[in-house]
Amino acid sequence: MRIAVAGKGGAGKTTIAATLARVYARMGRRVNAVDDDPNPNLSVALGVPEEVRTHLRRVPREQIMEERLDAAGNATLHLTRPFGDVIAEYGARGPDDISVLTMTGLLGAGKG
Repeated sequence: MRIAVAGKGGAGKTTIAATLARVYARMGRRVNAVDDDPNPNLSVALGVPEEVRTHLRRVPREQIMEERLDAAGNATLHLTRPFGDVIAEYGARGPDDISVLTMTGLLGAGKG
């Protein structure tokens, strides 16, 4: 199952995503939480300790993902490495054994 949470800024997306992740993890599901917010705070909302959060690094799109076109010309992104390897190198484990990845982040003024 995949669940995406989207909406306007300040609507509580991060809080809802973190709550859903913790609930599903406590139900025995394997949960991978992916933060794609330019101001990533999902790891904080999940309760990942600060000393663990310092190891989180933004996943470099150009090194880890490739764009593929389907027969209709629609583009999709695919990992070029096993997901477990990406989590081990760029992610962190949070409470309830939730894997957390940060896909974006503020790069600085005028840098995307």
